[in-house]
Amino acid sequence: MAYRNDNDALTVMDWFCGAGGSSQGAHSVPGLQVTRAANHWAKAIDSHEANFPDASHYRGDIRKAPVWDWPVTDIFWASPECTNWSVAKGKRRNFDTAMQGSLLDLLIEQHEEEPADLEEESRALMEEVPLYLRGVIERGGLVKAGVVENVTDVRAWDQWDRWIGELHKMGYRTRIIALNSMHANPRSVHAAPQSRDRLYVGYWHESIGRTPDWDKWLRPKAWCSGCDAWVQAMQVFKTPGRDMGRYRTQYVYRCPSTSCRNQIVEPEALPAAAAIDWTIPGQRIGDRTKPLADKTLARIQAGLKKFSQPVPMMVPAGGTWRDTAVSVGEPMGARTTRENDGLMVPPLLVPVEGRDGKEARPAHDPLRTMTTRNETGLAWLPFIAELRGGGSVARSVTDALATVTASGNHHGLVTPEAVNWQDMLVPYYSNGTARTVREPIGALSTRDRYALVRGDVDINDVRFRMLEPHEIGRAMSFADDYIVLGSKRDKVRQYGNAVTPNAAEVILCALVEAVTGEEMERYAPQQQMTVAA
Repeated sequence: MAYRNDNDALTVMDWFCGAGGSSQGAHSVPGLQVTRAANHWAKAIDSHEANFPDASHYRGDIRKAPVWDWPVTDIFWASPECTNWSVAKGKRRNFDTAMQGSLLDLLIEQHEEEPADLEEESRALMEEVPLYLRGVIERGGLVKAGVVENVTDVRAWDQWDRWIGELHKMGYRTRIIALNSMHANPRSVHAAPQSRDRLYVGYWHESIGRTPDWDKWLRPKAWCSGCDAWVQAMQVFKTPGRDMGRYRTQYVYRCPSTSCRNQIVEPEALPAAAAIDWTIPGQRIGDRTKPLADKTLARIQAGLKKFSQPVPMMVPAGGTWRDTAVSVGEPMGARTTRENDGLMVPPLLVPVEGRDGKEARPAHDPLRTMTTRNETGLAWLPFIAELRGGGSVARSVTDALATVTASGNHHGLVTPEAVNWQDMLVPYYSNGTARTVREPIGALSTRDRYALVRGDVDINDVRFRMLEPHEIGRAMSFADDYIVLGSKRDKVRQYGNAVTPNAAEVILCALVEAVTGEEMERYAPQQQMTVAA
């Protein structure tokens, strides 16, 4: 990944940069240049430096860094430690004990140095952001705009109002943003096929005299079946006055038009299948030398029961008033004067020789004995079965793929051996349930958390493997050629700690437009959203 060096660009400092997810997002924004980066973990700094060699790097605790002597940048991104706020550890956080102390405590706190390779200091905390911004102003400088990223749980901190009030006292205006990474519709980087809820505070100084166009950059595209059109969906919280939470639990998206009564819509998003490298085989569970944990096996079994029973489907395929595919086990929809259904069946292997007594068999069965003649045909017509509303129809694979969306069976690929849309991702630890690869991946942490399950209903025949680091990187929206160093465990940790570049990109685009006063194209010409083969 070549580092852009533009002397006329706005400069960016990235605190708690990790391997560089937020820096990738900044790097993709026209007119931005990452010039400073800091993180406590040496391996993450090594990865960041491998991709941004011209930036100045600091490894260590920000609270002990000579930040008062650092050049002031135009944009300041900060991702303070999130683990002590998050419920991802499996227990509810006590926000009284999670208090971060006074500014004075942070200034005088002393730490013993650990060996560089073993140092696991926590990243500097939320208080460091207003502390640094105030210090810049006191020495005659000004950070024009910036972003603070954290988990959504930090919004419940009892010092939140005081903390954000510190920004307001310095003349900054703020926007509290609840954003799921799968809905951050990028300008130029990869989309993120992952459900990852995060809090972002965008801030910009009032002296700029402009307000970012947040609707342009944060409202995702969604299909409204009531309006029969694509719309820029509105985020609506279920509880009036709330401004933070998780998608579907605390907020939904609605159509902005009143003609459909602002009906709930589902924003487009890439499925988990887009991040999976389908060329890597899994291991048959029955062949494993080390058995899987009982809980993992139970999740796989539950997922198989729910997802891996392929049945023929009736698919509306013309000018019909119906728009949903149904199983042939359900009553057929009302017949009209037109042939308006297509039959979608699992692929079959069909004997084509003239002998009697031969039967078609499913393609997931073993292939029958091969002879010197080509005597078996594959009964399938490759097409994409679109299963969402709004006039969707089945289309040939030779046609352009319709926009990929997030909820349910939106695109079924009828093909002999490609992506199996009944394949599942299974949480490897105590929480969560199995989900198909049609859905975005759940939020990725710093540990191996998801396994890919493939196979038939017999659990011993199911193929199982953990996701590889490059698959996790793709789910995190990282560039394909981005360098992340270290062992597999190191890489997983760096990815799991990262900001998804697509989220950073859209938020920074809004801020850069406000700072420069120059409008930016919403989508770069080269952007493509495709599902990996």
